[in-house]
Amino acid sequence: MAEKIINGFSVVAYATQPEGRTPPRAFLETRRLERKGGATPVEEGQDGESEPDNLAFEIFASRRFRSTVEAMSAARNALDRVAGVDADGVPDNLPE
Repeated sequence: MAEKIINGFSVVAYATQPEGRTPPRAFLETRRLERKGGATPVEEGQDGESEPDNLAFEIFASRRFRSTVEAMSAARNALDRVAGVDADGVPDNLPE
């Protein structure tokens, strides 16, 4: 896995192994980093799960990778092109 820290988010690139007839796939995942002051306490009445801690985006979904190495290379290249992450955790310059 390759990782970049952008705008308070950890952006990770990874690929999955082929499973049966499913080819290798490439992903970018964003995870919100903890603030240095520690986690804020959850107010009474909130479930604390209103926003997910991480979001996964399948990239190059229309492309069929021949190997996991090829998928990981594409994921790393996509990670290099990410310039920023918005407040919702969506990276900009997200390929297909």
